Amino acid sequence: MARGWYGLYLGDRVVYDIGTGRKIEGTIVKLFVSDRNKGLLIDDDGKEHTIVCEFCAKIPPTNGIFKFRPLSDIQYTVLIYEFDGYLKVYTFLGNEIEKNVMGIISDFGDEIEKIAIYVRETASNLNSLYQEINQNEFIEFYKG
Repeated sequence: MARGWYGLYLGDRVVYDIGTGRKIEGTIVKLFVSDRNKGLLIDDDGKEHTIVCEFCAKIPPTNGIFKFRPLSDIQYTVLIYEFDGYLKVYTFLGNEIEKNVMGIISDFGDEIEKIAIYVRETASNLNSLYQEINQNEFIEFYKG
């Protein structure tokens, strides 16, 4: 079964084309399970807009290791796959995930094969893989 929502995830920064040349920029804060093309966007003024995901264009983050923007009140599950076969599991809130993942990379980067970040979607209550980061992608962040 396809995930839906045209590839959008919670926390994605998007430009929503509402038609007739008008656009709204904001952050995706909710994805609806009853309609896998419907979401809720909060614009820069704090106003909520119900959107059609199909008409959104993602604005990728420009710095850092993540390809998504963590939401501060959402829990993220981080799986650390080590070369020796061990798997470590952590849970972080969005406002602490980047600092903690970067700390793990700095301390143990040469022992890590890959990192997988999951989040429980509010719409479907299922865990979705947000990003998988291989060692060659974070090698510059640790002192190995």
